[in-house]
Amino acid sequence: MWNAINDPLIGFYMDKLKPKKGRRVPWIIYGTIPMTLGFIGLWWVPFNTRELVFLYGFIMLFFFDTGFTITMTAWSALYTEMYEDEKERATVVAIKDTVAFLSSMIGVIIPSMIAAALGSWAMAGLILGITIPITMYLSLLGTKEREEFQIDKPLPIFKAFIASVSNKPFIIGSITYAMIDFCFGFTMMILPLYAKFILHIEEGMEGFAMIGVALGIICAVPLWWKIYSKKGPKFGLTLSMIVFCIGMVPLFLAEDFVCLTVIGLIPGFGISGVLMTEPVMSAAIDYDEIKTGKRREATYGGIGSFIARLSMILSAIALIIVQLSSGFNPELETQTSEALTGLRFSMSIVPAIGLLIAIIIFKYYPLNLRKFTEQQEKLKKLHQARLDKLKK
Repeated sequence: MWNAINDPLIGFYMDKLKPKKGRRVPWIIYGTIPMTLGFIGLWWVPFNTRELVFLYGFIMLFFFDTGFTITMTAWSALYTEMYEDEKERATVVAIKDTVAFLSSMIGVIIPSMIAAALGSWAMAGLILGITIPITMYLSLLGTKEREEFQIDKPLPIFKAFIASVSNKPFIIGSITYAMIDFCFGFTMMILPLYAKFILHIEEGMEGFAMIGVALGIICAVPLWWKIYSKKGPKFGLTLSMIVFCIGMVPLFLAEDFVCLTVIGLIPGFGISGVLMTEPVMSAAIDYDEIKTGKRREATYGGIGSFIARLSMILSAIALIIVQLSSGFNPELETQTSEALTGLRFSMSIVPAIGLLIAIIIFKYYPLNLRKFTEQQEKLKKLHQARLDKLKK
């Protein structure tokens, strides 16, 4: 409920307010502080009683979630604002998402190793928490806000939200992204169980089960960069979702680590392109600018984040349904054949169905290559007019 209010409002006021140091950078600087404190606090719990632990955890989660929303909404808005040309956007997102994926893999593997070495999850949380401000503030060294976007007069709040939910490219893109997010979230929820009962991998080592996927992602980055650059965001995301969807189905047959590594290459190729969702949402924001004459990346980022969070609820519901229908019991060391089939189904068919729905929805994304190219030409003229106005 908090995110339903928090995400869109922060995005709106981030576009509306105009601090002297820019519309984005100050939010990143100050939002990183509660995000860091909240993250460390979630691991470093000074209480033992259930009531105090609950209250403390609630407060720390509030700090972390609010700080995360502030920081990442501003940080994400900079991408669309700083990079206008599609080839430039494709290049930046290819580099960014490769680094982000490698960081995610490290995030899955390293924390448990640190905790095991130090004998404390609290210390692991502290060490990882310290990296948050270091990496966020280092990213600002390459940040440059464009002056021509600082002169906009903001839309009134209700008019701003009506314009946002009326933006067809944005709504279609956000729902598609939510379904993709469902596939990732659900797969990560089921992975520890799949690794333990199907692949018989030791607890805490399930991150290594995704080595094949990781190799596929890294190897395919140059290919998707070319596709997005030449064919536009609609073609690029559609094709990558198809490859991802088809590649998930054979995971049903995986019997061991080696088999999963080989099979995982195919969905990895697709995931590499699916991770490049920013050009799709950036095009939707450009579409809004042409219609309203305003630059509103943060507003869209906030609303989009809220829509994407709904995928968490969908993932939890899907997991409960599959486990209940298959008779899976996490307390048992040996599962029934029906339960094992349910795990295979969860790891392969359920994400594939989610991706198929996403593909069908994204078919109605209106910005094909021709319309996208025409839009970019209009945008360049609009931005040049802004610069001319700024020079007067």
